[in-house]
Amino acid sequence: MRRVVKGILIPALLLVSVVTTHAQRKKRPVKPKPRTTATAVISYTPTQQVQLRKSFYLLYILERKGAAHDLVVKNSVFGQLAKDRQARLSQALATCTDGSCIAEALEWSDADIRTAGNELQRLAIADNTIAQLVERLKIEARYPVYSKENDTAFIMRVWEDVTKGMNHIFNVYIAGLPPRYPKIDSISFSSRNPAFVQQVKTALQQTARTGTAFYSEPLMAALKALAINARDEATRYEPLYAGMNAGAFALSRNINWNAYRFTAIVVPGSGPSKSGQSLDSMAIFRCKLAAERFKKDVAPFIIVSGGHVHPYKTPYCEAIEMKKYLTGKLGIPDGAVIIEPHARHTTTNIRNAARLTYLYNMPSAKPMLIVSDSFQSLAIEKMGLRFMNELGYLPYKELERVSNTENAIIPDQRAWQQDPEDPLDP
Repeated sequence: MRRVVKGILIPALLLVSVVTTHAQRKKRPVKPKPRTTATAVISYTPTQQVQLRKSFYLLYILERKGAAHDLVVKNSVFGQLAKDRQARLSQALATCTDGSCIAEALEWSDADIRTAGNELQRLAIADNTIAQLVERLKIEARYPVYSKENDTAFIMRVWEDVTKGMNHIFNVYIAGLPPRYPKIDSISFSSRNPAFVQQVKTALQQTARTGTAFYSEPLMAALKALAINARDEATRYEPLYAGMNAGAFALSRNINWNAYRFTAIVVPGSGPSKSGQSLDSMAIFRCKLAAERFKKDVAPFIIVSGGHVHPYKTPYCEAIEMKKYLTGKLGIPDGAVIIEPHARHTTTNIRNAARLTYLYNMPSAKPMLIVSDSFQSLAIEKMGLRFMNELGYLPYKELERVSNTENAIIPDQRAWQQDPEDPLDP
């Protein structure tokens, strides 16, 4: 915000009868203004800010430009890490001919991760600014799986997740390594394509700046790698209390939750197998089951969950197409249907629905009802091991299969834990 200083006009001056000769007049020496070097800062686009918040919350907080940020920028240990990276990257930009070579220069090595993590741990003990940062991260619960750790263990775990997330983007969206689900989440180009390699190099050359934090250059490189691949799935439709969800969000403030057995009916999406098809027949079947339950007043909302998933880079969002069907064909009120347009797998259908419990201030002790076909319902009942393998935790406190096509869950706040290996839906 600019400060405007208003001038004060003096209407008259007192004239002093003093004769000043030309010889008596002395010119005041004009001192040259000191040359200042502006500290370069990284400017994030709105899309990048959303991705930063969802994938790298630690860095999102640091980039608020407070005392913790200043401390990190001036730290000599971090500064040396940045210099070493710049040297590697300069060499890579001059010599690399494929994405793998560039990704290797960008990656956080185990030694780098350990060095920076150790310094963060030291600061968490020695400096109140970083101690307060750790406390804030715990309170805001974006890393709830680690919240019971002591401060030094907590900051190390969080830092490891942040670097793991950047490395994942470098490996998948620059080097072209297969992600967890390569059929839908893989790189958009060949990592050996000369045009792609040049595009990456140009983006990195624009990213190289001075005066920013030691993580700024690789962070911006990761964000630009996603943009080059047109992978903005995580940032579309945010915030989830606005847009197509504005009516439901307003309604959620006036619900008598005691009148319902469940907070919401969750419908996992099912992507079409054919290109150009907007809605799969299985998704239609699940929507019909959910509409039947909704009309029996078991819950005040239906949450339709699913992003731009199948087939690869489809223009259709499962949640949006299911909402259109529920409201346009099945007569469900618009304000009763909440879209969750990011989930890419059954695990994240459930995790993201649990997150909406807290976003919409639903009573988290009350169960949610998951409605699907019998095959998926059975799979959900037995999905605990998959949750642990892919997410590292269960996003619910309790899960019960209540019928052939229904499961009930009690959400858990651990659902807010960010997934460093899924930048398209972290």
